[in-house]
Amino acid sequence: MAGSEKTVMNGCVASPSPQKEEKGGKPRPNYSILLYIPNLIASPASFVTLYSISITLDGFDGYAARKLHQCSLFGAWFDVILDNLGRGLLWVHIHPMLYLVSAVEWISFVCNYSFGAKWRESLIEGPKAPTIVTCILANNFRNAWGVWVIAGLHVLPVWLLGIKYNIFESHLWFLPFFVQPLGIFLLGTGRLLCLFVEVWSIWNHMYGLLVNSSSC
Repeated sequence: MAGSEKTVMNGCVASPSPQKEEKGGKPRPNYSILLYIPNLIASPASFVTLYSISITLDGFDGYAARKLHQCSLFGAWFDVILDNLGRGLLWVHIHPMLYLVSAVEWISFVCNYSFGAKWRESLIEGPKAPTIVTCILANNFRNAWGVWVIAGLHVLPVWLLGIKYNIFESHLWFLPFFVQPLGIFLLGTGRLLCLFVEVWSIWNHMYGLLVNSSSC
């Protein structure tokens, strides 16, 4: 019987619900279906959009804290913790071996945090810093090198996830194909520069420990 028919949605068997009708007898789309939990958690495109908004807002939280006079040591620490957690989960989702990228980020964070608010100065004023490190850190990353590095740090994992789930083909089909490899090259190079700074910060921390050779 028609009343006992069932449909399969998202792998689940469900009874069809009555549709609302417009004037003229035509059925109206039920937009609330878009908010069903299975539809929300199984959408890579939605995730990439929301994550992109998140990393964009991350660039304004420090400015807002300074403007509102709400800077704090906890806020600075918590901001980096959330960034590292989010990127770490993203890297591992792309490929399990990319956990190593997240591991370097965490080690670098521990090394830099030991210097407190002066961590940037410590990377420049310690053992002679490479010129590239000085250029990247100049003016608190507010320079061409710094923007390149920050873009590689935050955007590369999102870019790779978009390629993995064919988001460029399904949602950004109007972009030329060369945009994908070009993005990988530019963002990947920026991430390698970031890795160079991270490795330098780790070495700088180790150097300080070796200079201070007092026993525990």
